Amino acid sequence: MQLEVITPTGTKFDGDVERFQFTSAHGLMEFLPGHAPMIAEIKEGIITTDTDEIDCGNGVVKIENDLITVVCE
Repeated sequence: MQLEVITPTGTKFDGDVERFQFTSAHGLMEFLPGHAPMIAEIKEGIITTDTDEIDCGNGVVKIENDLITVVCE
């Protein structure tokens, strides 16, 4: 999957990941390759991938065709 994390100061992460986990308004969510398309609210905290941990503020996440885009504070 391709993950891009965008903040007001620029792109914080842009790369391939096998796993993507974050805290939503409804609790912890995890995406794996082939996940159905969706848009969700992301809460301030840590985004966890198979290789990195990324600090992120409140924002939104969109996943479609194994492309994940996060826009956060």
